[in-house]
Amino acid sequence: MSYKIFKIGEYIRKNLHNPPTKEMICEKFSITDYSLRKGFIENFGVSFGVYTRKQKIKTAAKLLNNSEHLISTISECVGFRNQSRFAQAFKNQYGLNPRTFREACKQRLG
Repeated sequence: MSYKIFKIGEYIRKNLHNPPTKEMICEKFSITDYSLRKGFIENFGVSFGVYTRKQKIKTAAKLLNNSEHLISTISECVGFRNQSRFAQAFKNQYGLNPRTFREACKQRLG
């Protein structure tokens, strides 16, 4: 079961631009909703939704640090349709809004 959960995690990370729903994952990987929820808690220590959101924000942080793409472009690239929700989720995870995070990364490197 752990192998399947890790494969699902990998699938989510590769599809952040259009993140799959729990229902899509259950169907694609032939897993029950209960097993999916239980597997994510046991293997990643967080729920499916929290895992997906953290992966989106982690990827966004890499893009903010390593590219000059507009923040709105990065937001869409990691599957956020609403830029203010992206900014709030980013701040919840990193303690900074995306613009401040990018500026801090540039200062650290400069």
